[in-house]
Amino acid sequence: MPRRTAAQHSLRTLRRSQIVAAARELVAGKGLEALTIGALEKSLGFTRGVITYHFRDKDEIVEAVLRSALEEIDASTHAQVAASATPAEKVRAVLSANLRGFLEHREAGLILLSFWGRLSDPRVRKANAALYATYRERTVRVLAAGRRAGLFAVHDVEAMSALIVGIVIGLATQVYFDEASLDPDAALDEAVSCVLVRLST
Repeated sequence: MPRRTAAQHSLRTLRRSQIVAAARELVAGKGLEALTIGALEKSLGFTRGVITYHFRDKDEIVEAVLRSALEEIDASTHAQVAASATPAEKVRAVLSANLRGFLEHREAGLILLSFWGRLSDPRVRKANAALYATYRERTVRVLAAGRRAGLFAVHDVEAMSALIVGIVIGLATQVYFDEASLDPDAALDEAVSCVLVRLST
């Protein structure tokens, strides 16, 4: 099989990114059910053949959409947590950066929200489970470091990390459903205070 030229590779990368962008817009605006090859044809002006040349099938597009949303939010949060100095600042950053990641990357967040409702789909369930596991693992590392430094009382770090992830997801979801329902910054401040008090007792 002949190797692709740089121009062919560049065009393929461009077409794939265009398809993913259009698919993301559909999912964020109308839900996962709206993502069909026909809807992409209409949105992009591409033929079905062009779309299926770049993606094997709809399932592969769905996976690319989910992966792109996860990567977008993840990239925006990881650096902030890593840059925090003290364990207490890192706990605040875990809550703040993850919530901000969801709220400031609304399209990506809405995509994830659309996926969260698809528990009957084993691939989507697996991807969501991996997302939550990643968030919990990072939070466990922060909590364990604080405990080793003698700054946090000994608690069940696995349970506390699950609680912290739940706080982030719960606040983000409430804001998505009704932006006026709460002040996310005030709720975040309360959450951080409660978590830090618990960690210090």
